[in-house]
Amino acid sequence: MSMKQVRVGIVGFGTVGRATADIIAKHGDLIAQRSGVRLLVTSVCRRSGVSAADTPAGARATSDWRQLVREADVDVVVETMGGTGESLQLLRAALEQGKPVVTANKNLLAEHGDELFALAAARGLPIGFEASVAGGIPILRVIHESTAGDRLRSVHGILNGTANYILTQMENRGIEFAEALSEAQKAGFAEADPSFDIDGQDARDKLCILARMAFEGRLDVAKIPTYGIRHVRAIDIHSANRLESTIRLVGSAEHTDHGLEVSVRPWLVSRRSMLAKVEGVNNAVFLVGDKIGTQMFYGRGAGGDATGAAVVSDLIEISRDFAAGQMSAKNISGFLNSRELVLCDHPRPASWYLRLTVQDQRGIVARVAEVIAHEAINIDSLEQEPHLPKDRVSFVITVEPVSEPVIRRAVEAINQFDFMVEPVLLLRIEP
Repeated sequence: MSMKQVRVGIVGFGTVGRATADIIAKHGDLIAQRSGVRLLVTSVCRRSGVSAADTPAGARATSDWRQLVREADVDVVVETMGGTGESLQLLRAALEQGKPVVTANKNLLAEHGDELFALAAARGLPIGFEASVAGGIPILRVIHESTAGDRLRSVHGILNGTANYILTQMENRGIEFAEALSEAQKAGFAEADPSFDIDGQDARDKLCILARMAFEGRLDVAKIPTYGIRHVRAIDIHSANRLESTIRLVGSAEHTDHGLEVSVRPWLVSRRSMLAKVEGVNNAVFLVGDKIGTQMFYGRGAGGDATGAAVVSDLIEISRDFAAGQMSAKNISGFLNSRELVLCDHPRPASWYLRLTVQDQRGIVARVAEVIAHEAINIDSLEQEPHLPKDRVSFVITVEPVSEPVIRRAVEAINQFDFMVEPVLLLRIEP
């Protein structure tokens, strides 16, 4: 019996697209042996064009994704170009033409997942999207399949490899944020415009997908409070060290009696925490369930190879069903026929870290303490960084557990003082 062949078109032939094609070429025999299906890349697309040297053997290259979608020898369409404009048009067009799709686009699914999964269901087609969250960690498959018999209580973790690389470089080498960012860009872990990563939107979109699947409900991505790492400085790393802690950008969603507590923000985490042990471009996702307890999933979260491997995993699953003539849409919890998740408006108290940078003058600490006392907040510790210029003095305050709206009122009042050189940096201390 001849081996079934499934022909693949890749739109967005950049880092992830090339890695996907490379895995298919190099591991083709192994994939065929394990799955009974041989994957062939027959067409690739990039807006700026694909050179002959980069075009996979036996494939065509085009700069028009519409042409690729129409091609008769493309059975499955892979989208790795990113964004939410043309990528949305591409997935619509492929599904409407009866072609299953695989995407690594977390931004697209976070904003337009309802529409796309509804269209896929109407056409009886699958959407593979494992690569959209946490690189090579198969966390979406775990939530969809392995924990289907349990009630999940929380999902949280380090979801952006670029931000984690920057923070661990600052920690390990004592360098400032700007230098660590520059090195991340040179290493290929950060884009020329790194805003999506360092301001938390990338982690926000991934958390949105995770939370929707874990808690089986719709969630407007724009309603997730999101704070990035752009304003973390070396002094914060030094202060964290004195507190036997470090800093990580954490996405967290937890089901409570008052609704879903969800956010993306830098956390001050104890060095004993598993979060503190996640370094470089690695990601880690923690699931907490009634029966499974706490489970941790760890692996590379940035780079073409890890994401490309997840794309190929989806391709294999879809191709098996395609070759057998048994394709169908998946019922993805949280996207189809789902209730709206209720967000918690009474978050539980937490401890907080505040770093103030001021122009030195008499009475600063007393005035800040008065604001904090006015909100009935108890100070846990106060420490000033020595030997700093008088026009840019920094000191750190940690406070005992208090709800976020209360601490933010205090921070807003502190930021109004004329001695403040820059806004207060506020970090949640790991519960």
